[in-house]
Amino acid sequence: MPSDRRLQPLWTAFVAAIGGFLFGYDLGLIGAANVYLEEQFALSAAELGFATASAVLGCILGPFLGAWLCDAIGRKKTMIVASLLLAVSAVFTAVPDCMADGTRDGVLWSFNFFRLIGGLGVGLCSIASPMYIAELAPPARRGRFGLMYQLAVVLGHAVAPLIAWGIVAWLRIRHGVQQGDVPEAWALQPWRWMFFSEMLSIVAFVGFVFRLPESPRWLAEKGRFDEAENVLRLIDGPDFARTEIAEIRRTLHAEQGRWADLLAPGMLWALFIGILLAFFNNWTGWSVIGAYIPRLFEAAGYHREDAIRDFVFVYGAMAVLTLVSISLADRVGRRPLWMWASLLGAVITLLCGFVFAWGWKGTPVMIVISLITIPHGLALGGLPWLMMSELYPTRLRAKAVAVTTTTLWCFIFTGAYLFPSITGWSDRLVGSVAAAFWLFTGVCILSFLFGWLLMPETKGRTLEDIGESWTASRR
Repeated sequence: MPSDRRLQPLWTAFVAAIGGFLFGYDLGLIGAANVYLEEQFALSAAELGFATASAVLGCILGPFLGAWLCDAIGRKKTMIVASLLLAVSAVFTAVPDCMADGTRDGVLWSFNFFRLIGGLGVGLCSIASPMYIAELAPPARRGRFGLMYQLAVVLGHAVAPLIAWGIVAWLRIRHGVQQGDVPEAWALQPWRWMFFSEMLSIVAFVGFVFRLPESPRWLAEKGRFDEAENVLRLIDGPDFARTEIAEIRRTLHAEQGRWADLLAPGMLWALFIGILLAFFNNWTGWSVIGAYIPRLFEAAGYHREDAIRDFVFVYGAMAVLTLVSISLADRVGRRPLWMWASLLGAVITLLCGFVFAWGWKGTPVMIVISLITIPHGLALGGLPWLMMSELYPTRLRAKAVAVTTTTLWCFIFTGAYLFPSITGWSDRLVGSVAAAFWLFTGVCILSFLFGWLLMPETKGRTLEDIGESWTASRR
């Protein structure tokens, strides 16, 4: 761990954000691999949708297990448990045949089961990592540190297809495996190497996490106030530590932390805000189509290997935009970013629909799909993860984040599972996938209204001030 106190918050945020990289990498792999799975196993539309979304079922279950683990053993150890589940998934999704009866359906069942196990690990990361970052970051820098998690998710999504493209190119150059081939030898089937490649980042994550301190707010919740103050002193000096620990002590004394407390009038409204953030994070467009980008590029006339390569370009653009978001979140605030991004999303998805309706091919399709990364990268992708860890009091934070994160994963699952059916419906209705994008246009308009009328501003406020505000306004 770095000894320079000024680097400490950045270092801890960076390491915790690697959990987001694993999240993005694990879910990003399926976008490159599903075209090979579809060919090898002759998947129907429903089977393809389930194979693409099966990990998300584990993600749905993960946050409630994560809430218990985060409260019982701490945020840091929960991240380690998550990495172990991801390691099991990485190995056995690469070789699902080892745990199957040899039949096609048996192998698919094994594959989906271990994708679910990996999703459970992703679900744990998705609650523990952003919560850990929010609980360590100084209020004035919490936005930029919290959005590092989203940046890591995006980088994971970008690196996954890059590795997948390298695997496909290597198998083509060294072993002559061409598009449309289904080699009998396990070692020549690209999707297996894609999933196994995750082990590299998992090993690195575990090695780094062991060097992190525990969350000071979790330590305080367990009555370990001296240890909590020591961690806070490392973050921003003794004056900051004394002020923060006094505020934490005061609010912990007033909090109960029972599941039933989430249903109190003020907290129920806060929970509703978190659920709306989760919904708009996914159904404004990008999160639904993300796993299907290579297939959309193929439909637009791209060669498969080029489609996987350009998948990397799209996520590279997303990474740049997330860096812009990091620079703006603590300067202009969460609400202005959200409203402008929502309006921009409505315009871009409307345009994207017309491009498909007009039957354009090649580069124009890549450009308009890349444009969808702008509103998602600026606000709609990262702010929900940041704000869901900011909104709630310390004793209720793990439980509330479990509810909102589980809801978010439910929306991700429905999007990934339904998108092939939605595009089929759109094709029957207008002769292309255009209507699917126009559906996202309507959701983006609703997202703007949410930001304008309901969304709170959390810029520069302490977690304790934000948590108290929900009940104080209703006294």
